[in-house]
Amino acid sequence: MLEQFQYLIRDIETTPMEINSPNDFSCFITIPRRSKFVLVIEILSLNGFKIISQDPIVKAIIDKVNERYYEELAYYASEVDIKKSVNKTHDSLDKFINEGSYKELIGICKDVTYSPETVNKARASVSRSVTNAIIKVINDVATYKLTIDAGIKSLLAIASDNALKPFNCSELMIEAANVAFELCAKNANVLQNLIKFSNHKFSNSIINLKAAAKFAEIAFSDETKYDSQIRYAVRELNIRWLLNLIEPLRDKLSEEENESIDLLVTRIQDFFK
Repeated sequence: MLEQFQYLIRDIETTPMEINSPNDFSCFITIPRRSKFVLVIEILSLNGFKIISQDPIVKAIIDKVNERYYEELAYYASEVDIKKSVNKTHDSLDKFINEGSYKELIGICKDVTYSPETVNKARASVSRSVTNAIIKVINDVATYKLTIDAGIKSLLAIASDNALKPFNCSELMIEAANVAFELCAKNANVLQNLIKFSNHKFSNSIINLKAAAKFAEIAFSDETKYDSQIRYAVRELNIRWLLNLIEPLRDKLSEEENESIDLLVTRIQDFFK
C-alpha cells in the first residue's frame, strides 16, 4: 500500500517500517500537501490501520469516515421494507468488497428479496468497495496491468457514477477523480486530457475545477517542457465556463488549487492581449 501511495503521490514521505510482530508494525508518513490528506487517511482507515496524529484535520477526516458508515446503516434501517424480504443471502459479499465490485453491492441493496442482514452489510460496504476499486486501479497501472489511459477511464467512471451518491460516496467520487488527475501527471502525452476533463460536464463541478488546477500545477512547473500542452490549453480551455464554476465553489478547493486556477486563467488571458 505504501508503494502505491508513493507511486501516486510524488512528495509523500515514509520512514522504514518498524516491525514488532506480523500484526504489529508501524511507520511515520508525511503528506506535504493537505489536498492529499483525505485520500491517504481514508484508504488507511478503511483498510483497518490505526492512525495516530495530533493534527485535528486528521481526526476530523477519520470521524467523517466513521460518521458516513453510521449514516448508511441508519438510512438502511429507516428505508428497508423487511416484509418484502425473501431472506436470500449472498456468498460473494466479501469478494465484491475486496475486489472493488461496488456495482454488485448496489444491486444487492436494491433487491428486496435479500435478507435484511445481507442488504445491511452490502449497503455498509459500498464505500469500502469503492475505495478498494480505486486502490486496484492504482496497483494495476503501477504494475502495467492497465495502461494509464485505461486507468484514467476507470477512475473517471467511478467519479461520474451517480448511482454512488445515495451511498454517501460523493467525496470518494472526487478522490477517484483526483487519482485520475495524478495519473495524468505521469505522462506528458495525456496531460492535455486534463483540459478535456475541465471542459467536460461532470455531475459534480468540483471535478472540472480540480482538473484545471492539476493541469496548471504541472504545466507551469516547467513551461518549456509543457509548451505544447499550454498552447493546447490556450486553444481549447473554456475560460468563461471555468470562471462561472469557480466563484461559488472556491471554499471547496484548497488554497493551492485556487491559486493554480487563477494562474491558469491569467496566463491564458495574457495570450490574447
